[in-house]
Amino acid sequence: MESATPSASPKKYAPPWVFGILYGGTYNGFATVSLSQLLPDRGVSLERESEIVVAILTASYISFLLTPLVDCGLPRRVWAGILACMAALCLAISVPMLNAAAHNGGHGSGSVALMLVLFFGYLCNQIYTSSIGGMVPNLVAPSKHGDVSAWMNIAYLSLSFAGGALSVWEVRHLPLAVATVLVPLPVLLGAIPLFFLPREVRALRAVGEAMRQLFADLWATAKKPSYLFALLVFVVPSATFALQNLFGGMGADFHSGPELTNLAVGILSVIACAAGAAVGGPLSNRIDRRLLFIAPAILAALGNLVMIFGPHTPWMFAGGLFFYNLMAGINYTATSALVFQIVGRNNPLSATQYSVCIAACNLAIAGSVFMDGKGAGHGGANGALMVDALLSLVLGAIVLALVWRFGGGFQKPPTHEEDMLDAAVKA
Repeated sequence: MESATPSASPKKYAPPWVFGILYGGTYNGFATVSLSQLLPDRGVSLERESEIVVAILTASYISFLLTPLVDCGLPRRVWAGILACMAALCLAISVPMLNAAAHNGGHGSGSVALMLVLFFGYLCNQIYTSSIGGMVPNLVAPSKHGDVSAWMNIAYLSLSFAGGALSVWEVRHLPLAVATVLVPLPVLLGAIPLFFLPREVRALRAVGEAMRQLFADLWATAKKPSYLFALLVFVVPSATFALQNLFGGMGADFHSGPELTNLAVGILSVIACAAGAAVGGPLSNRIDRRLLFIAPAILAALGNLVMIFGPHTPWMFAGGLFFYNLMAGINYTATSALVFQIVGRNNPLSATQYSVCIAACNLAIAGSVFMDGKGAGHGGANGALMVDALLSLVLGAIVLALVWRFGGGFQKPPTHEEDMLDAAVKA
């Protein structure tokens, strides 16, 4: 892999919480949480809604092909600002398209148009988040990477649910023109800290050079056992928490009305995800992050079984949703911390490699959403819950066995800056 002159550390580091604001989650919340309620409101089945979401989520695992653009040319924060504006524009365009998208049960040309708009916006949003993630190793002290991971996932998960629920309320209760303006506004507000970040000192590549070197650099990196093993852990759909994309459409099966369901998705999910991410940050500095990636999904699967065989009441729905998202918060924080450990400092393709790891996770999520949707088509909420539980229990056990048996050459997560730097040198 072509080496670059190591960049000097910035004179001052950015506080970890700033990256939580930047990372956001509103766009993801609309594409998943909001659509799972707004499309069924208009007569689209949960199974068809899951197919639409899967098509949109395709952007999340092909975005790494374009992410090298933010590793060259303009500063990453400039790229991030441009991408945030484009994602917000797509979100604004999509709001008036909802009614047309629901024609013919969501199988008409309107749904295709909505998918294309939200796909492009999701692509911009995904490259934006990769830009933010790529800046972390250079702008945050290595010993604080667990804290950054916690803040990023608290914000991302919380805003996904709170922003998604808020968008549902705005579309349901406000004039269309007002909702069109308000729904994308949090995306733009979340990008404001870009103006105040410390200058990221790094070696820039020309666009043509970066694209030519992309696959050679990734191949050289992929030959590291720890990187390959981490990608294997990510891409197997064993810890996807895909039901987060479908909970909004499951309330009726538990006798929960539309407003109560939206409130549960918006409030309880935020509290649960924030609590899980807050716990996951410190744990990711003490426990093998691959184990911390898998174990919460297995516990969440057990919670699914309780929901299936327990009484189908609004309280069961709220309790199951809360526990599921509590585990998701721990999982997502461990995921980000693991990716930071893989990418390391002074990496000229940090945003690209960050994007590849997240793309592997998102590929697994999209596959699980599709399979959960098929389960919903055959057994309603119980079918989706059972498919999701089986994926986590069966595949999670297999991945845990592989981690235990082969290890993959992964080192213990460093807890001090000196240890992190030593680990980066040895990797």
